[in-house]
Amino acid sequence: MKIRFRNVLFNFLAILTVIAVAFVGFNLISGAKGYAVTSDSMAQELVRGDIVFVKEVSFDELQVGDVITVKSTNGKYHFTHRIVEIDLQNRMVTTRGDANNSDDPMPSEEERIVGKMWYSVPLLGYLSIFFLNFSRATGLIILATVAVALVAINSVLVRIKSKKKRGDSDE
Repeated sequence: MKIRFRNVLFNFLAILTVIAVAFVGFNLISGAKGYAVTSDSMAQELVRGDIVFVKEVSFDELQVGDVITVKSTNGKYHFTHRIVEIDLQNRMVTTRGDANNSDDPMPSEEERIVGKMWYSVPLLGYLSIFFLNFSRATGLIILATVAVALVAINSVLVRIKSKKKRGDSDE
């Protein structure tokens, strides 16, 4: 029995799709949110292209040394740094990237803390970083176009194969 490249590719993509759906489902059920790391401010632990998954925790559960994700003051961006100081009275934390020489310029209020790092996945963040350049709608259109193109290519290859088996010609 001859193994066909198309069959291997199809099976690989099917397995990859099942893994992706399970991964997304796991994170949805667990309440984890993923954020791409876009700088090396947390190198050695996290580097550009990693993705960090955080879970909500109460402010009282936070400890110095925890890695947390925080919304920027305008709410448009997020950053993931380590807690170096906790101000319980004002409900604020001071953070610093592991690779940085100084603390972040402003302490982060409790309301801006998205969550505590649960786990990270190397390289997976590059996919998110790539799609940051596009609106959500554009990203979905790109993914849908790729999916339709793969189905169309497979359909054409199946027709060609069936014609060859029957001995049909294009003349």
